[in-house]
Amino acid sequence: MNVTTTAQELPQPTTLANEQLRGAACVWCGERLDTAMAVDLGARPDPAYSGVRWYPRACPACAEARS
Repeated sequence: MNVTTTAQELPQPTTLANEQLRGAACVWCGERLDTAMAVDLGARPDPAYSGVRWYPRACPACAEARS
């Protein structure tokens, strides 16, 4: 599933665990994700590091609640 925009802002990357930053866990609830169920939220620029991007993903429930 692929969603590039959400109605609600994403959490700041500095507040997330490594698993959330690399897309292995939902950015909102922290649920572990697998490729089949993860909702891709699109590559985003990291505000802390110029030129660096991060790749947030969400579980279907959190993505649906915020779209």
